[in-house]
Amino acid sequence: MGVLPEFHRRGIGSRLFAEAKKKAQAMGYSFLQVKTVQMGKYEEYDRTNRFYLAMGFQEFEVFPALWDEWNPCQIYVMSLK
Repeated sequence: MGVLPEFHRRGIGSRLFAEAKKKAQAMGYSFLQVKTVQMGKYEEYDRTNRFYLAMGFQEFEVFPALWDEWNPCQIYVMSLK
């Protein structure tokens, strides 16, 4: 799920996320997980990282070579309980 750049900073992503979180909770899930490129590699992904942190996700683990050495995979998790 994503929001086109021209629609950023309008609350669309936050509303989409809130609905996805409610749906996951209703389905009985305990956690949400997202993957992105580790903070500090590319500004466009840094914005994504900051969004996830603002939504309440916490850093879980980085896999330096899951995708490739230029794109270390950052895992974020959130408890739904």
